[in-house]
Amino acid sequence: MSFNFHLAGSGKVLINSHRGYSQLYPENTLHAFEGALQEETYSLEIDVAMTLDKEIVVIHDHSVDRTSNGKGFVEEMTLAQLKALDFGAWFDPKFKGTRILTLQELTLWALDKGVGLVVEIKQRQQKDTFLTVLKDLLDSIPNAYGIIQLLAFDHKLMQRAKHLMPKVSTQVVTIASYTNHLAAIQASGADFVCIEYPHAALEDLREFKKGGLGIRLYFQPNSKGLHPIEDLRLKYGDDVKGNITHWLQEGLLDMISHDDIKMLKEIAYDAGLEPV
Repeated sequence: MSFNFHLAGSGKVLINSHRGYSQLYPENTLHAFEGALQEETYSLEIDVAMTLDKEIVVIHDHSVDRTSNGKGFVEEMTLAQLKALDFGAWFDPKFKGTRILTLQELTLWALDKGVGLVVEIKQRQQKDTFLTVLKDLLDSIPNAYGIIQLLAFDHKLMQRAKHLMPKVSTQVVTIASYTNHLAAIQASGADFVCIEYPHAALEDLREFKKGGLGIRLYFQPNSKGLHPIEDLRLKYGDDVKGNITHWLQEGLLDMISHDDIKMLKEIAYDAGLEPV
């Protein structure tokens, strides 16, 4: 079993829900992931880090302060300590009692549901130990490598991950335009690149595709509640919608990512593509 992350040029585009359907549900929880499935989308971006007792858990921040009723740093807490916390009530009282997920739990769920996981590594310390623990985990679950794509801003970390786990798919973030942009990405051994609109250029996207890379376009959220395309238009004055529509229609984007799934679907439909 494997998940196809490369859909550019197929008439479809992956709707990649950021931390699950985090606009409507507490982020990185089963509620958010099941909410994404209810919208008939099957690509999830999640975040992970390793606990003090070397368990990999699904959480975005380095601390639990923002998204739970506890305090402390994930890497300094045990799994039992984390499992005792509430990760839902901060978002809405109706989600009270929501527990943190381990990556093992989520991977088994995703395999059962036919979901692809873009797994962003948030580990700050003991990164090599983290990769070893991750390898042991993925090795222990049949077909896990087929549905997971590792993601990081740290290109060197992704290079090490690829060396340790040749079967794993990887994605790196790029937020600049380098002299030889394609070579900079390929040096990490990545299969995919994550871009943001302000740093995206048509010639780079075409070069990425010629080089065999998949491309994910991530839309940053904004505090004003604006549609991300409207927000980008106000910031940069470009024909943002026209540019993104063109990139989609030319087959340059495999995946578009944001907290708001319905908005992502609208972008896909406007470009004449099927959101999946």
